[in-house]
Amino acid sequence: MVTYLGPSNILIDQPIVLVGIYDRQQCQTVVVMAEDKYPLTVDLNGKAGIWSVSLENGFNTAGKRWLRLQGKDYNNNIIADSVIDLMVNQEGMNTRSAYRVMPQQDTLLKIQPIDSSQLNDRQKESFKIGENLVVDSIELVNDHLKLELNNPLPNLGKFVYVYQPHIIVTKGSKLLWFNPNQLPEHSPGNQLLWVTQTTPIKMKPDDLSQLASDQFIEMPQGSAYNIIGYACVAEHFRVTLNQQFPGFGQSGYLYRHHVKILENNQEIPFDNNAITCMIINTTPLKKRPIDSAYLESSEKITLPAGMIYGIQSYTSESGHIKVTLTENFPDFGNTGYLYPDFITLSRGNLPLIVNKTLTYQGATEVLVNTPVVLKGTFDPNTTAEITLFAEDRYAFNINLDREKSTWETQVNSGFSDAGYRWLRLKAIDSQGNVTASRVINITVSENPMTVGESLTLDILEDTLFKIVPFDSSSLNQQQKVAIKAGQTFKVLKYGLVDGHLKIVLENAIPPVGNFGYIYTNHLRLKKGSEVFRFDLEEVPDTDVNAQMLVTETTKIKAQPVDSSDLEPRQFEQLLLGQTFAIKGYASIKGHFRVTLAQSIPNFGTVGYVYWQHVKLIREGQQIGYDPDAITLTVLEKTVLKKQPIDSSQLKEFDRTSLPLGRVYGVKSYGLENNHVKVSLLEELPNFGNTGYIFPNYVRFKRGGRVFNPLPPQVELNVPYFSQRDNPRFYWSTCNVTSIAMVMYYYGVRSKWGGQLEDELLQWCFNYAGSGSQTDHNVLSALIRAYGFKSSFSTTRYWSDLKNELINRRPVVIGVDTTPSGHILTVIGYNSQGYIVNDPWGDAYTGYSNTEGRRIIYSYGYMNQVAGPDGSVWAHFIEP
Repeated sequence: MVTYLGPSNILIDQPIVLVGIYDRQQCQTVVVMAEDKYPLTVDLNGKAGIWSVSLENGFNTAGKRWLRLQGKDYNNNIIADSVIDLMVNQEGMNTRSAYRVMPQQDTLLKIQPIDSSQLNDRQKESFKIGENLVVDSIELVNDHLKLELNNPLPNLGKFVYVYQPHIIVTKGSKLLWFNPNQLPEHSPGNQLLWVTQTTPIKMKPDDLSQLASDQFIEMPQGSAYNIIGYACVAEHFRVTLNQQFPGFGQSGYLYRHHVKILENNQEIPFDNNAITCMIINTTPLKKRPIDSAYLESSEKITLPAGMIYGIQSYTSESGHIKVTLTENFPDFGNTGYLYPDFITLSRGNLPLIVNKTLTYQGATEVLVNTPVVLKGTFDPNTTAEITLFAEDRYAFNINLDREKSTWETQVNSGFSDAGYRWLRLKAIDSQGNVTASRVINITVSENPMTVGESLTLDILEDTLFKIVPFDSSSLNQQQKVAIKAGQTFKVLKYGLVDGHLKIVLENAIPPVGNFGYIYTNHLRLKKGSEVFRFDLEEVPDTDVNAQMLVTETTKIKAQPVDSSDLEPRQFEQLLLGQTFAIKGYASIKGHFRVTLAQSIPNFGTVGYVYWQHVKLIREGQQIGYDPDAITLTVLEKTVLKKQPIDSSQLKEFDRTSLPLGRVYGVKSYGLENNHVKVSLLEELPNFGNTGYIFPNYVRFKRGGRVFNPLPPQVELNVPYFSQRDNPRFYWSTCNVTSIAMVMYYYGVRSKWGGQLEDELLQWCFNYAGSGSQTDHNVLSALIRAYGFKSSFSTTRYWSDLKNELINRRPVVIGVDTTPSGHILTVIGYNSQGYIVNDPWGDAYTGYSNTEGRRIIYSYGYMNQVAGPDGSVWAHFIEP
């Protein structure tokens, strides 16, 4: 009545499925108990007559184990009782990524997928109930499965066929299904996702060749999952699973032809014209159309920016869009209210205009301190008042013309500070209800020659458009495309990364798409008549005694360019695992320029190595790649002193000599008593790393650019991290990215070798769940968990921030440079404003420049988006 099929030998701590069959006519319940003590969760598939126990973490104790297996009838009487003996092995073959095949009845393994009567005895072999095979791969061929055996059979070889209805297949802790009539039931309110062809679930609906290895996970053919919702997007189903994939999350994209979604045994067809809702800025879905601050936590859930949801229906109500989603959120449901200015509704590829009654028809880029008119239209029949606020703080006076159905405001003095500004426009009826709302994005520019002009890219010489800023020799034909000189492209966004221009084009270039990288030497980027320059001055080597470890087979080159542009004698291969002693290094154009202690035959001692293919280690600490690193070059023999006084007044141990020509990496600097106080990146013998020096005896450089440290200023050598390259939730990880910059400055490195901000994001998820990285209390707990003192306040003064910077402590600050709020890292200040690392890009370009490294935001602009004084939100982090 109840039978156990297998497996009987398993490896410790490996995911596993215990599988058997039962008589559906007589047996109502199957019970499995480990050693008569620990009940295990049993899943029954009444359609197939199969019971299973899924153990994601397997058995954690080696040795003999036994399980009690019982079957009970409809009156709860025990009608079957047996013992299962298992051997849990400490060592053996790792089957985590392999398939396991078990027969439900005696059957045959065959060399061809045909009736066994057509085969002789050497072309088939018995496969009896109780046996099992470990299989490397499977393929459904009509009504047979083609198996690639881990251990070939003497007569049949490595590949065999078996009649599919006779066997059960598992992979890890999943039971696989190949018969649509035997699929398991889905949970109430959910749908069932069935993978009909082995396929990846991806973080983006892009071609697999354009994704990093941590941006997808393979789903085997036959696997089935409960999902809480789906959307039809760009030939993919975007699904939300009811379980998390470690390191990936629970939401992703699947190619629509490789899966089926079923509800109540009916397939849900893919709809190219389905209505979808993209979340532009993180926002709550609410049970009532009121401000979320007045709702209980059970009446709202957070929808993260960038997510796309399917829409069953929508209507306008009280200034909100009421939506019924194809997503059923636990303890909430699928219906609620959204602010229209935080979402975009589309049907297929075409946007649906919801706010037809409230529009903005003014400029989106204006000149600083120049009069400007902001204007648009409204519905006079439903609108009593129009309001317009900058960053939800500063009100504008609105003039209404009801006959023409237009609104207008004259900003006579214009916007006083350059940067990105956002305005919230609302229509309010006679009862005080918001009937329409939208966000207006405006870039305030300082350059009268480029206001309103688009970005254009001119190709100066034949080049390659690539999906990553790697040497082209490491990319396949789907990851790069040749572009001839003389072509011009319109650019939406850009950034400088590793000697390449990272660009988003208006029109895609197959097969790469509209996002990719081109070497800066091969192009010219313009905005109107202004040409942007990306060439660098000479970057000095920082003198070190360190090691270079090759972490990926690569090339050392005579120039920091693609190896295809070099002669064979201008590069040499470096093999994975090789180690070289180095005497100096610099960060330039995506490469480390290294000076080797010993010459490489036929090459020399100085060369360029792609920075992601090596690690530079000094005194056990990894040296980070930083193209804007601050260095100090000694121009005359001088001394570094413990106090800012004449060296003749100091004892010998309070000063140390700095030799002529020596280059030091600088961690931070500031002015004090006509000296520059510097903290170096290395300890000087019997002195330390911090002291005072006369500025006339040294030269400071930021990357390849000389700068004067004498104006009253502080600048900390904090590395820049962009949130845009974060593999998960890049749109809402400014928080952990900003904190990661500070922690890296203090010496923290990722424990698993990846991006530090990804590790911090996972800590937040483990601590308080998905999305918790936006909670300042969680961020404070994160900072403390990594061994730092944490102080968060919403009532800081600007003088408090400057005091932190003077004491060499960077500050993580909240700003309103985007409608949903933003966080960045303040790393210094000078006479012009605060020096910041903005993980989203440069607000002065309206974030069309996606690199926000060491930008100066004026004091006025910072006060507008983060002030006023006494109301600044900031995390102070102290080691």
